[in-house]
Amino acid sequence: MKQFLEYFLLLGFLPTLTSGQNSVGCSAACPPIGYENDSSHLCPGSPVEELAASRLHDICHPTVLSNAKLSFSRFKQPGHVTVIANYYTGCEAGRRESGVFAGIAQRIHDETSGKVNFVTSLKGGGNCAQWAGIYQSDALTMGLNNGVKPSTQPLTVSDTQYDLRDSFFTSPYPHPSYIILDENLVVTYKSVGPCCGYVSYYDCTDDVALGLDATLTKEIYAIYDKQINALIVEEETTTTTTTTTAVPDVVDTTTTTTTSAIISNIFDQPSNAACQSTTWSDWSQCSKTCGDGGIQFRYTLNSELPVETRPCPLILPECPEQCVPEFGLTFDATVIVSSGLDSPRDLAFHPTPGLHLGKRSEGRDFNPDEGEELWVVNGNSHDVTIVASVGTKFQQTISRRDRGYYHYMNNVTALSFNTVKGSGRNIDQDTVNYFAVCNDNLNDYLGYKESNNFMGPTLYDTDTTSPHKVGKKNTVNRLGEDCSGDSGDQCFFLHADMLHESPACIGITHDPEVVTAYGAVYWAFDTTGDNSGNGGQLVMFDFQQPHGPGSMDHSIASVRRYTEVKLYRDENLHAGMVVHQDKRRLFIVNPGKGSIVAVDIDTGRYARTAREEYPIFSNRLPSFEYSIYECVDQEEVFVNGLENPTGLALSLDGSRLFVAARGGRIHAYEVETGALLQSIDLASFGYSSIAGLAVSPESGSIYFVDMSTNQVVKVDTARFTEGQCTYQSVANTGFQAALDAAKAQVESECAGTSLSLTRDYTCKVDGVIPNGTLFEQVHTDGYASDNPDVQSTAGMDDGAALLANRTDCEYDGDLNFDALLLGGYYCHICLPRNDGASCDEGGSCLNVQWEGFTCDNEYFIDLDANKGTLVASSNYFNKTYDNELELVSGITYRFTVRTGDLNPVMISAIPDYLPVLTIVSRSIEPSEAVSKGPILLKTDSATPEVLYLTSPGVSAIKLTIKGGAEANVWDLLDPTTSTSSSFSLATTTATLVSSALALALFTFL
Repeated sequence: MKQFLEYFLLLGFLPTLTSGQNSVGCSAACPPIGYENDSSHLCPGSPVEELAASRLHDICHPTVLSNAKLSFSRFKQPGHVTVIANYYTGCEAGRRESGVFAGIAQRIHDETSGKVNFVTSLKGGGNCAQWAGIYQSDALTMGLNNGVKPSTQPLTVSDTQYDLRDSFFTSPYPHPSYIILDENLVVTYKSVGPCCGYVSYYDCTDDVALGLDATLTKEIYAIYDKQINALIVEEETTTTTTTTTAVPDVVDTTTTTTTSAIISNIFDQPSNAACQSTTWSDWSQCSKTCGDGGIQFRYTLNSELPVETRPCPLILPECPEQCVPEFGLTFDATVIVSSGLDSPRDLAFHPTPGLHLGKRSEGRDFNPDEGEELWVVNGNSHDVTIVASVGTKFQQTISRRDRGYYHYMNNVTALSFNTVKGSGRNIDQDTVNYFAVCNDNLNDYLGYKESNNFMGPTLYDTDTTSPHKVGKKNTVNRLGEDCSGDSGDQCFFLHADMLHESPACIGITHDPEVVTAYGAVYWAFDTTGDNSGNGGQLVMFDFQQPHGPGSMDHSIASVRRYTEVKLYRDENLHAGMVVHQDKRRLFIVNPGKGSIVAVDIDTGRYARTAREEYPIFSNRLPSFEYSIYECVDQEEVFVNGLENPTGLALSLDGSRLFVAARGGRIHAYEVETGALLQSIDLASFGYSSIAGLAVSPESGSIYFVDMSTNQVVKVDTARFTEGQCTYQSVANTGFQAALDAAKAQVESECAGTSLSLTRDYTCKVDGVIPNGTLFEQVHTDGYASDNPDVQSTAGMDDGAALLANRTDCEYDGDLNFDALLLGGYYCHICLPRNDGASCDEGGSCLNVQWEGFTCDNEYFIDLDANKGTLVASSNYFNKTYDNELELVSGITYRFTVRTGDLNPVMISAIPDYLPVLTIVSRSIEPSEAVSKGPILLKTDSATPEVLYLTSPGVSAIKLTIKGGAEANVWDLLDPTTSTSSSFSLATTTATLVSSALALALFTFL
């Protein structure tokens, strides 16, 4: 119990309630302090971008406008003013202000004859119309609007995608907050409400909240009067015959209602025609032209049940197996990668080859302009293998992981990239080139700690080379320093965000939507989702604004559980998922059922908060949404009869769906009908444990990973004759034409009704208002503080510092290991495998809180030009050495060379720089001298007791190896008499010395 309490305290789950205002996080500065260079913040003087102004938003209240669409560009009219409020649902303090805002909105809207409009951005879960009605009732209770309940203002937008919030109130701008726009949609005012910082609705009193009235009224009329006066002046200086701008009506302060004419002029309202027909159309044609024929449908103009379906009753010929271009009539299995992988689970092509590695990384040269780039996740080594310049003569691999891999990449089993380019998103918000991984683990720290289920997808930004990413630390060295560019250091991923609601996740895919501000929406296969223990669920993760490298703030995100999408695992370690961008359909491998599920991901409605049924979640603040969605449209069995299905991928044109079966087959199905087109057998090539699939964005070829052989393989049809392979769709075009016509008629004549062949029209959702105590938002009890600086490089909490002394490391001990990571520990006696640090074999680490760690077996080699010597330095010992280093046998030492091209460094048996005597590895070719990058020296009892770090024209550094062999066992010869046999002898007795050229062979030990 103590460990669990510590765990909740760590994450802010047991707050200390305070009734006063907390100054932290309530600054109205714009941009927020620390975000001065972030262009995504809309501040006074800034115009609303056209994309944000023209986007349509659903109005859920007032009811007279229900189903109407709001576009801010419609308010871009002479004399008009727009006021926007930013709220979350729940009994949080902002709700007190929302009643004040509703009263102000109706009063000023009426006073200005509808020229000032008020919009509320409502999000966080719940029934939008229900909450909006409460806000208007609050206004009446507080005596606003002359005692008349607001009825037509404010316009409440159901901001379920958070795009309105992220366009106007980009985090970390506080809430509740307000923006005023002039007639040109330019920001004239932006500020934070008086209830910001209070714990709950009850702590911010009416007297405090009512302060908003005077503030907003003053600011609104300042710009409104200015604009009206300008219009009057313009009218007075324009002759009656040439005027183009009507003189605005004189303000009538007695007006109490907005005319329907004003409403109809601003909004496009749907038809209100009743749809209660009971007359059905004829049954359509069958959806397929062969096989089982698919289905038929009939429809009626009825809002309650507009469509019915049934299986096709016709007897049709069997569908012949066809030939798809990705398989061909004949194919080969070409091995792309055959070493360096360790139980590979999934793979994906990077959307921008070279963006991460550049032309040089970790002392190695790469060729970003040559070929594609594949990323492979390895379950056993908890890392990512990057395959650069795939299939070219420049191909090489490099492995990379997170410094806290035992949490962020623990048994990583799937990955997916955001590949959406040209989305129109702000450059400081767009998450293109990010990727997320999914971990099949309950958060047990590699088996060192009792699991606590605090596990989910981890997000990374791969961009280390773009100018606007300079200094972002998307990769770091051991000590947490920027590792981008031409760095000789070993580089590690630094996660951009993590959410924790899908332990034992085996599949993940990015959603290529273009609605959200950041594009950071991913769908995941949570195998533990059903609390009864019977299967899993589909979960949507919208990271929204990623907290960025170095922070641990998880308060800005949306997680939605789709409990009706039931998923089941089997012994497989990967389940493929892919979103069809045009159809907005998510296909999911359901291994335990041997099937594919198809989900229409733009459907489903909020049912209730998930915080009570699923009490392990990332953050308690109302800005973190954790909800259960129901009534989603899904085809529970899109394809069935599969044996151990695993990987999933779409063809480049989106018409074919490829499904891998672990035993060695890959099937191609038609997306439109689910009909099987072709299957190929790879078991005959020796592949019986196929996992993830990927399709090349350039060639369309299929690649897969095999877990047993540890290989990346290409289904290769390139060397066979092209043009022989064709296939014909089995979709009935008459069926699709009838369906399109029916959808158009129903949506045109029945307001708010859409026609779906997969919808359960009997499913009803009545959104439940959550318990307000689940959203307590101000915590000041030390480590549970909401200040993200407590959990980032910007600050340090006393409680976190005390964790350094904890030694209760037992599997079931009190110490929560998550506290160590959140407290800034990458090296701690309780963390797994060498105290958690990725030191080379035999090394010991020293934690540098909030930054990283150092290793006692790592040295940096520089040149002292003034002294004409090499200089070794150690971050661990905080020392420099220009003469001798004492090493110990049985340890692998890393020498990171930083001397530059004119002064290459090598390890030699003599103090002079003589490449012919370079020590040779038992297992690799002789390493060349290194000018910027690593040299690894693995010492054992056969290593000479004396070696040298040498460089041309400078004094060497002597390496004395305690426990090494005497020099005579090496039989080293004078360079003038050296023969191949001497190198042969060295090859059989030498210890490992590898340079940048051999780093690809190095794996974490």
